[in-house]
Amino acid sequence: MGIVLGKIISWLLVALACLTAFACFSDSVIGGSLAIAAAVFFCPLSWKMLRRFAAQEVPTGAFIILALVTYFAGTGMAISNFDDKKQAVQQGFANLEDYQAANKLGLDAASYAKHLDGLAAVERQKAEEAKATQAKVASACRQDLQCWADENQFDAIMACKPAVQKLAKYDYEWTDGITSPIFSRLAWSEKKSGMIIYFGDEIKFQNGLGNFVRHTYACTFDPVSKLAVNVSAESGRL
Repeated sequence: MGIVLGKIISWLLVALACLTAFACFSDSVIGGSLAIAAAVFFCPLSWKMLRRFAAQEVPTGAFIILALVTYFAGTGMAISNFDDKKQAVQQGFANLEDYQAANKLGLDAASYAKHLDGLAAVERQKAEEAKATQAKVASACRQDLQCWADENQFDAIMACKPAVQKLAKYDYEWTDGITSPIFSRLAWSEKKSGMIIYFGDEIKFQNGLGNFVRHTYACTFDPVSKLAVNVSAESGRL
């Protein structure tokens, strides 16, 4: 009779812990999780599995004590969070996180709002300084041929390569690779507008006899429109 009554009480405690977990989750995820854990420790069905896991005979009382400790820890945490939320609302904080952060700093709602405004102002200033630095670097790069050409090289390849290919009367064959870049020389076409002339000699055009002959090429690239505005080629090497 005593064993049956004990199991009935355990199942009632399981139900209580589950209901408590449901209520706790709105105020504390950790508190709700602890209440779920307490329900597991209260449950007679879990005792066998826990004993098997422990590889020894664990007294039922140990499970009950562990369940009670876990249960009260979870409910205590949830109650504490509930009280903190209530205090946060009463003192004019936007949320619990702000209330807890302000408490650590010893600030009231108004002072904490000023503190946040100050932090935001510092971040804005940092962003503006970073933007100004980037603009300065970009401006310096724009005046340097090598830097400006390197910055636009990918777009130049995408625009110039098909334009050079169209100059072939018959077939063509590219010879560029890791050690032989498609462009090997540079020049300003118009520095004011930023247009660059890319030179290279990594292509062979097929002639009327079927032979592939090395050619040099020049491609004027406009970084604004991303277009090859002029392209030419002639036999030979740079």
